[in-house]
Amino acid sequence: MKIYNKIIRTCCLLFAIFSISSCEKYFELERPIQFPWQNATELELAVREGYLHLSNDPWFNPMGSLSMIDFGQSDIARLLPEAIQGNNYATQYYNRTYATAPSDKEVAETFKFLYYIITNNNAALQMLNDAERDGKDPFEGMVNADRERVKRYKGELYFMRAVAYWYLARIYAPPFNPNGSNESRHFVLRTDYVRTAEELKNPKLGSVAEVWAQIQSDLEKAKDLLPESYVTTETQPKGRANKFAASGMLSRVYFITGQHAKAKAECDFILASSLYNLSEDPITAFNRTGAQDAKEVIWETAYVSPSTRFDRTPGIYGKNLYNNNNRGGDYSTYTLSYSALKEVGWMADGLKGNFAEVPDAKKDKRYTQLYKRYEQYGVPGGDPNATCKVARPEVWIDKYFRSSNGRYSNRPMIRLAEVYLTRSILRFTSGDVQGAAQDLNVVRKRAGLEDITAAKITANDIHNERIKEMASEHGDRNYYLIGLRLPLGIGDRDPARFSPVNPPYSNYYWPVPLVEQQQNASYQ
Repeated sequence: MKIYNKIIRTCCLLFAIFSISSCEKYFELERPIQFPWQNATELELAVREGYLHLSNDPWFNPMGSLSMIDFGQSDIARLLPEAIQGNNYATQYYNRTYATAPSDKEVAETFKFLYYIITNNNAALQMLNDAERDGKDPFEGMVNADRERVKRYKGELYFMRAVAYWYLARIYAPPFNPNGSNESRHFVLRTDYVRTAEELKNPKLGSVAEVWAQIQSDLEKAKDLLPESYVTTETQPKGRANKFAASGMLSRVYFITGQHAKAKAECDFILASSLYNLSEDPITAFNRTGAQDAKEVIWETAYVSPSTRFDRTPGIYGKNLYNNNNRGGDYSTYTLSYSALKEVGWMADGLKGNFAEVPDAKKDKRYTQLYKRYEQYGVPGGDPNATCKVARPEVWIDKYFRSSNGRYSNRPMIRLAEVYLTRSILRFTSGDVQGAAQDLNVVRKRAGLEDITAAKITANDIHNERIKEMASEHGDRNYYLIGLRLPLGIGDRDPARFSPVNPPYSNYYWPVPLVEQQQNASYQ
């Protein structure tokens, strides 16, 4: 049996931390092999590593970076003129200057963490696949219970590798074009375990088509391998993926790549399960810590108080969203755009100076539970503790930091409301208005709103419901518009300076960090 490293924490595809020469020294075994997996119990360390790096760093974790970058670029975000920009690049995201800022902090650091996940999971998957190819167990002395555990672990390894490439494809490459060749190449696609410096020097850049095919393949394998149950030994079981989490990611992949019939089939699969429902208030998915469960959450990043990083991981969310700890502080640079607030019926017309709150807004539990309106600083209804002293009414996203001390909360990665809304628009576009209305009304009912009849439902009804439900979550707004091949509008931006980003969105991506381009021979 071959023994593989738990993870190469450095030297990821020649990115960042070490130079080529230091990578060569690394492979001369100046460092000892770390944490070899010699049995099924130890293999779980490899599985956990992928989840860890998705949210590990307080300021640059992929989970938070995608939310910040894509929300900032969307038409539903508003850049606060009073915000202190500090060390974040909120203005560049909002101005969509991806072509001229290839080395900013979130973009650069997120890239590194995603390849940590890929390198780690490639090592474990190659060990398992080599054993399967040879017709052997990966570890000596395995019994059937071990084989079932390893099957689950393999599914999770495929799942998290797909998630890592999903983040890479969302940030560092143009969106998949269902009507195009998708031949452009933007970052390394690697599914094998790299053992030598020479292999590192000349990796393959995957085409957009190849990357999305790999994401889809990995998730399909994950769905096949994973059970419907969760890992019950976890403090928060939903912090680990099951079959429905893989299905939820597959529905996203099929949706954004134009495979809408397959996307709907995954939604059908999830919604047929009795494990999830929308019986709880919207806030319930966001105000829990550790073992507390929410019935609509399919997969989440969970935090428990013994964690040594428990009080630090929320950092990046504080850069762009209101939070109860620093009160819309120095880094809280985005609010919900006035154009979006008018569109969904929560504000009269802020762009024209009419900031009146529409009375029906307070009927919506999402508005009262997941958002926070403050008036101009210094007047009644303003935030007396704000460090960002706004000169007009603003509506912040206030989903996160809703548990203890206004700081610690689990983060939903896939929620049932998203699945209902995705199936609603897919039913609508296929002509099934009755089904579209049924799905939409499940979400509206949970929010405390009346039904929309099949005779009156429009695509805009579904679009607006999705804004209210999903704003700021995982770049959902742009993902949704791209999946429907709709323009990415300008929102509150100056129409003299900005234009919508139209399909096929060929320039809508951030280049990989400059250091990667300089040290990776494939770019040359």
